Amino acid sequence: MKARLWIAVAAVPILGGCSFARQMTESSVSYYSWEHFTLVATLPAKFGFTSKAQYSPKAGESCQMYSPGLGGSVTRQQQRSHTTVAKDVEQTVSTDIPLEFHIADCSMELSRVIYEVNATYGPDAWDHGLDIAGGLSVRSSTVNTVSKKEPTVVEQKGLCSWLFQISKSKAKLGEVEKILSCNASDDNWSAPSKKYERRKPRAAIDRNKLASTTVKIEFHLSNEERPAVGDTWQKVPEGWKPCLGNGPSDPYGFCRGDTRNFRTFKMNKRKCTIYPNCVELGVVHD
Repeated sequence: MKARLWIAVAAVPILGGCSFARQMTESSVSYYSWEHFTLVATLPAKFGFTSKAQYSPKAGESCQMYSPGLGGSVTRQQQRSHTTVAKDVEQTVSTDIPLEFHIADCSMELSRVIYEVNATYGPDAWDHGLDIAGGLSVRSSTVNTVSKKEPTVVEQKGLCSWLFQISKSKAKLGEVEKILSCNASDDNWSAPSKKYERRKPRAAIDRNKLASTTVKIEFHLSNEERPAVGDTWQKVPEGWKPCLGNGPSDPYGFCRGDTRNFRTFKMNKRKCTIYPNCVELGVVHD
């Protein structure tokens, strides 16, 4: 198998003479295989994406290395990440993900790829969200195929939404903050409304078919926002009103059927009663 050489220069802890020399030899050179599959991700504006390819020892290989912290041997693990930064426009990016990783006398194979999505919703540094948005698992092939592998395209869809709540953090106390949540979508860009029915975009591919596969993951941003915690906001024609719960000091504020008592919150230094179209009660002075 052809291989691409990748020199890994890593910090090596101070060990005894023999252990140090062995660790240096094993850690100095490593490489990924040329054989790969292609991951294509389509992202909405202001969305970034990270793929994390994880490798585990092949069957029958121990792949042991010395751990100074544990004072003994541990099984090697390897992760290769590729990050696409957010842009102000929609973007499509393509990444080749190697199927194997080799270091010293250890051969490792791709076991799974994790998707991470991050996005911003406002101008402040903390106006952002991150979600583990599914991924791809590689399963052992049950049948050995010797015939020519036909190209395969696997398509995944993820519908992302902003979930809003009143912040309890010191930096944004009393203000609306949002949490990013991405779930698997059908072909009509619809995800189940019930929480227990939602799933992350996932796929499983046989190892012997992976080299001829292109995986396409496309994310859309929903136009509809919803409360992060159920039964804490009341839907009204103008938007959403946060329930008072057991009083202003109640950190949860569950409605429990109370449709008359509500609390206020802050948006853009204004005191409001309805989200997202703030019905103002005046300017909040710091």
